[in-house]
Amino acid sequence: MAKFMKNNACCKDSTGGGNGDQDCLAKWKDELEEVCNQYNIAKAQTYKDKEAYENSLGWETKIKNWNDLIFKADEKAKAVVNELDFLLAQIKIVCDKSKCTNDSIEKLICLVKFIFDCFVTYDKNKAGLKEKLADLKKEVDCLKKVGEDVKAEVLKCIDDYEQKILKVCALQDDILAKLLETLKCAQLLYSAICREGGLKDKLVSIRVDFAGAPSEDEEHCDPDDEKPSGKDQSGTSDAVPYPCDDKKAKIVPTFPISEGDYYKGLSKDLAVATVKTEKLKEAWIQSKKASDSKLSRKTSLTEAIKAAEAAESGK
Repeated sequence: MAKFMKNNACCKDSTGGGNGDQDCLAKWKDELEEVCNQYNIAKAQTYKDKEAYENSLGWETKIKNWNDLIFKADEKAKAVVNELDFLLAQIKIVCDKSKCTNDSIEKLICLVKFIFDCFVTYDKNKAGLKEKLADLKKEVDCLKKVGEDVKAEVLKCIDDYEQKILKVCALQDDILAKLLETLKCAQLLYSAICREGGLKDKLVSIRVDFAGAPSEDEEHCDPDDEKPSGKDQSGTSDAVPYPCDDKKAKIVPTFPISEGDYYKGLSKDLAVATVKTEKLKEAWIQSKKASDSKLSRKTSLTEAIKAAEAAESGK
C-alpha cells in the first residue's frame, strides 16, 4: 500500500514559514513527545493541587467537627442547668417541709415530756400527779364521817387509777427514745440536704459550673510559686512541685465553651479554612481540567499514530 501519509496536504505549514510538505506521522510523533511532557507536568501539578485541597479539607473537617462538639456540649450544659433548676426547686420544697418537720417534732417532744413531767414532782412547790394521788389516799383514809366500805371503794378506784398512771409512766422512756430517734433522722435528712455542704450546696455549685457563672473565690496558681527558690541542704532544688495545687492548676472548661477566647478563635479558623479549601478546590478542578485536556490530546495522537502506522504497513 502507498505511504499516503507522506507529503499530505493536511500537514503543510500554514504559517508560510515552512518549505513545502511535511511528514504527518513524524510531526505527530514530535507533537506526542511534546504533549507527553506537558501532560506529565500538568499531572504533577494536578496531584499537588489535589493533595493541597485534601489536606485543607481534612483540616477544615476536623475544625468543623470540633466546633460542632463545642456547641453540642454547650447545649447539653444548658439542658443540665434546666434539670438542676427543676431539682433545686424540688429540694427547696423538701428543705422547707423538713425544717417544719424538725420544728414540729421538737415541739411534740417538749409536749410529751411536759405530759410525763406532770406525773413526777420536780419542784416542791408543784407536786406531781403520783404524789398527789398518794396524798389523796391519805386524805381518804383519814375521813371520819365516811364508812369503811365507802372508803375502801374510793381507795380501790384511786389504786386502779394509780396503776394506770404507773403504766403510762413506764412508757416514758420508750416513747421519748423513739421521738428522739425520729428527730435525729429528720435533722440528719435536713443537714444532708439543706445545710452548708449538703446536697443543695453541691447542686448549686454544679449549676454554677454548667451555667458559666464565675466562682467568686476562684484562685489561680501563681507562676512565681513554681520557680526554684533555692536549694536545700542536700543540694537539690526546693522548688514547689508542679502543680502547686491540683484543683487550682487543673484546666477546667468554662461554660458556655463557645464563648471562650480560644474557641472564638477556633470559629474564625473554621471560616478561614473554609475559604481556603474552596480556593484550593477550584485550583485543583482547573488543574485537572488542564491535565485531562493534555491527556485527551495525548490519547488522540497515540491513536492516530497507531492508525497511521497500521495503514502504512498494510495491516
